[in-house]
Amino acid sequence: MSKDIEQRIKSYFQSPLKEGEQRKILYLFDEEQTYLETINELSRETDLFKVLEVYPTNYFYVQYQVERKLTDDHLFLYYSMAEPTIQENPLLDILLYSEELKVDQESQLYLTIGINPDEAELKEVVEAYPVFFRSKERIQRFKRIFHLTPFRTKETVEYSILAALVRAGAPDWMAVLIELFEEEVNSKETKWDAVVKFGNEERFWELVESLVGYSQETSASGRRSIKELMHQVFLTHLDIELEGDSPSAVKKYLLPKANPVMVFLNQWMNARDKEESYVKVANAIQDNFVMEELFEGTPSTVLAQPETFQWFDQAFIRQMISSVSSGVMDTERQSQLLSKRRNTFWYPRFREMYHFLHWAIRLVHYIEQFTESFTRLTQVEEVWNQYYQQMYHIDQAYRKLYTYYDQLDNEWKEAASDLHSQMERLYTQQFLAVFSEKWDRLYTNSQSFADQKLQNNFFSAEVQAFVENDRRVFVIISDGLRYEAGKELFLNLTKEKRFNGEIDWMQTELPSITAVGMASLLPHKKVQLMENGEVLVDGRSTSGIANREAILKENGHPDSIAVQADQLNQMNQAELRNLVAGKKVMYIYHNRVDAIGDHRPTEHGVFQATEESIEQIKRLMSRLTVEVSASQFLVTADHGYLYTRSSVQPTEKVVVEKDIDAWIKNKRFILSEKSVEEYSSLSFQLSERLETEGYVTVPRGMNRFALQGGGYQYVHGGHLPQEMMVPLLRIKTERGRNEIPEVGVALVSQTRTITNSVVWLNFLQLEPISEAKKEKRLNLYFEDSKGRKISNEVTLIADSENGSSEDRVFNEKFVLLSNHYQAAQNYYFVMENANDKTEITKETFKIDIV
Repeated sequence: MSKDIEQRIKSYFQSPLKEGEQRKILYLFDEEQTYLETINELSRETDLFKVLEVYPTNYFYVQYQVERKLTDDHLFLYYSMAEPTIQENPLLDILLYSEELKVDQESQLYLTIGINPDEAELKEVVEAYPVFFRSKERIQRFKRIFHLTPFRTKETVEYSILAALVRAGAPDWMAVLIELFEEEVNSKETKWDAVVKFGNEERFWELVESLVGYSQETSASGRRSIKELMHQVFLTHLDIELEGDSPSAVKKYLLPKANPVMVFLNQWMNARDKEESYVKVANAIQDNFVMEELFEGTPSTVLAQPETFQWFDQAFIRQMISSVSSGVMDTERQSQLLSKRRNTFWYPRFREMYHFLHWAIRLVHYIEQFTESFTRLTQVEEVWNQYYQQMYHIDQAYRKLYTYYDQLDNEWKEAASDLHSQMERLYTQQFLAVFSEKWDRLYTNSQSFADQKLQNNFFSAEVQAFVENDRRVFVIISDGLRYEAGKELFLNLTKEKRFNGEIDWMQTELPSITAVGMASLLPHKKVQLMENGEVLVDGRSTSGIANREAILKENGHPDSIAVQADQLNQMNQAELRNLVAGKKVMYIYHNRVDAIGDHRPTEHGVFQATEESIEQIKRLMSRLTVEVSASQFLVTADHGYLYTRSSVQPTEKVVVEKDIDAWIKNKRFILSEKSVEEYSSLSFQLSERLETEGYVTVPRGMNRFALQGGGYQYVHGGHLPQEMMVPLLRIKTERGRNEIPEVGVALVSQTRTITNSVVWLNFLQLEPISEAKKEKRLNLYFEDSKGRKISNEVTLIADSENGSSEDRVFNEKFVLLSNHYQAAQNYYFVMENANDKTEITKETFKIDIV
């Protein structure tokens, strides 16, 4: 409160009573309560009057105090509200014999905007913008913005004025520039015109110069404009990312104060509500330059650094495509470069392409490992074990590669066509052909890799224990969910708090087909494969849900049920609870992979169907857990599958003699009474577990029989592990189980005193990620004692699988704003968990920059 108003209050209450007056009553309307504390303090100090605060809900209390309790006291009625109308003011009669504290226009302005005119620095800023404060609308806009911040400094007053003019959301110079830059690329000038007309244009440019060093002398053209400022800010940021090694054509655009520019664009990129504005502005600036000429010959290690413009992502991706497809490989270095891009601004817009590259590099890496070790394997058991421990990664990488390749637009598909072809040849020729050739030599159909893990023993080995102990179990059988997909499902499930368990494998019978697999998973004494392809369990048909449920009830548990997953998905919670009430064994049949793959028009969608299956099963298990309190799950499949994207060549199609006496002919197997003696195929006696005298003949390796009907790319029924190895997930829900913990990350740099505005800090990922530890994402930045960010923000993704701690060190760059730092004051380095914002670690730092 100004001294003048304070003196007027004292004078009023000290003046003698007028004729007819019994006491003095003064009143003031102040909705913002700007002077309330000061007037209360003045009342205590002088004892000249008592203060009664008035607001809409205490009118009658105030009236009672005035007319009954405090009849002999001088009073100050302080209205903490806007002035009501005459009809809405019950205290009007009191005000008619009282006096209003009139404040002059200037004082009223400060009262309205909530600034004490005795604060000389703030008052000086207000006085510099007389035209701005002539509009009630602009004043109200200023108030709203100014009161968003707890910091009442001359800078926040000035930024609030500018923010009000350009309609920014925060009293901050960065927010102001974002609005002006966005308007510039939209070829409009409304906001800039408001700054010129109602603000102070010269003062604006003075502020810009003090912040980033842009002036008439440092402008590229010698003239000041928003367009040129915009260009120079972005190109300065690019130069920082290139560590000063920009092309000479860029040098003339560089600003002398680079640190604020670095922080400014970093914070803009991290502002979710301004993401599209950044894209629009960055692209507009990028289009003004021929980037290909400026950065011709730039290596991928340099292209991986900048995130100012999306051109660098495009150029980096194209260079990676070229190097991987040409066989110029360093998978470790290339993986690190790709990982470096994950926390950059443009990454989500190229997500599918980056994922495609990631899995292409992983495929090369896994096949390199396969090539080094496969020749040492001499026993079929060794090959089988090596497949479920390591080699399944190859099939998984191949599937994931195509999952993302299929999502690319036509332009990127064309750019990646050579790499795509290279990966296809790598998978089919250097892995699948080599792998299947040795498997052909070692495999015999009498081979059981572990009797207890035969699919034929599933019910007795896995379900029977639940039956005997009268415990409920949900069995989910996903048609065609091969082992590598089951592994991915397991890892996805156990990342969540509610699921725990283990993954195992089972060996199907040969032929590895739906009818045999589904029958083998039921309780039985014997399984019979009939000549017409029908499969019987203890003499009963296993075709259809009704038959399977009858077998479950008769041979397994009387309180059993068999149901399609799609049927459950259509039920509400009440219907679902009613269905499973009292049931002990529930067989749930899920069919997505086989439904898509087994039809020629849709077989190319089998990898996407696998991805969808993983998500559908996960959602189903979560729903059953929540809605019917399911606590025990067994998840498995009837068979796997073999799929190659490239068309099957004529040389890979085994001709079947027309007069061959066969029960069933299929692309991957032939069932017959007698052995088929063909060099291009392998004939095995049917397993004794199928209770059928006959033979199953399969084409060698990854070949297919040349038969009409159906597709050639997606097949199953053969003898390869991809077809015969199925996952077995034993999952239980634990309500008290903690989520898989994230890896630890520690700041290992020893320094806690910063003497330069640019500082590099080292972080150690304390352990590699594994099935017991998952990745951690951290947002890292410096802040002052009032919680204001004073640096750029870095996202650290700690997901290294490397066993060596030296290879789990991250080195990150931080740039401090050009503030006046006090050497004796504490500043803080913040490590905020991106997945849990409540998990924050702060390290105390001193900043002593000369």
